[in-house]
Amino acid sequence: MTESKLDVNIATQPVAQSYRATAYQLLEGHSKIGIVAKSINIFLIILIISNVIAAIFESESNYHEQYSVEFALFEFISLSIFCGEYFIRLWCCVEAKEYAHLSPNKARLKYILSPIALIDLIAILPFIIAMFFSIDLRSLRLIRVLRLLKLTHYFKGFNIFISVIAKELKSITAAMMVMIFLIVIAASLMHAIEGKIQPETFGSILRSLWWSVVTMTTVGYGDVVPVTPIGKVIATVIMLIGVGLVALPAGMLAARFGEELRERKDNLDSKIKVALTNGYIAQEQYQELALLADKLEIDPEDFQRSIAQLKQVNHHKKCPHCGK
Repeated sequence: MTESKLDVNIATQPVAQSYRATAYQLLEGHSKIGIVAKSINIFLIILIISNVIAAIFESESNYHEQYSVEFALFEFISLSIFCGEYFIRLWCCVEAKEYAHLSPNKARLKYILSPIALIDLIAILPFIIAMFFSIDLRSLRLIRVLRLLKLTHYFKGFNIFISVIAKELKSITAAMMVMIFLIVIAASLMHAIEGKIQPETFGSILRSLWWSVVTMTTVGYGDVVPVTPIGKVIATVIMLIGVGLVALPAGMLAARFGEELRERKDNLDSKIKVALTNGYIAQEQYQELALLADKLEIDPEDFQRSIAQLKQVNHHKKCPHCGK
């Protein structure tokens, strides 16, 4: 009896693992599953965008009153799908390579605390809140609009953006701190110069901060302006400083984006060169390189182009032993 139970457990475990692996490949859009995975991903993308559009239109009182039942039904269906997706991802996340060295429970705990899982949790937060508190789910429009963040699952370019931000965080923080210092100094100067003349707008440093931020960022609404000659001179200087200072973080990010893409391309090229040592790329090596290219968010056409170019370069090289 014990042996038969053991046989059943051994037979059931691989089946469960195969289902889990299939579910993981479907949700991650794996190439092995093909069109089915793409169809599921496209459906979820459309559902996310539709939810945001519904939340936008529902904020208009006329639409809300006219289609209240339809909005509520669509929200219930969407939340049900998002809840199912979240728990399926939680179940099959152990199939990810980064969690291969962990036990299933530890892998799932690490996944729950990951940024991408927290975004998924935000998407179903209205449903969880409604389980414990009596509220109108439709009132949580901000959380519903934040479902746009779920698109990070399906557009891998977001990973490059996050990587660039993380690497340039210190530089961007330093630039932002300098900007804050100058904003406070500008507000203090305008309070000292324009405070007595325009007490409603420059009567305190706190009131002057609005003008300082608008001027420093070169937005220039024109709702608050200096009237004294000295105030106008200071405002001109602040505007000129703001033009260069505001553009500084954007320039840092643009330069880092170029470096990041170049580093990823060089990393892939070095792996291709190693694989081409014997003059050809084996099937297993090709699959590994394709996975690496996908992980680095390198376009498949660029990947194929790199292989073709490096093959051509490798073809013209002479053997160090025979000279051929």
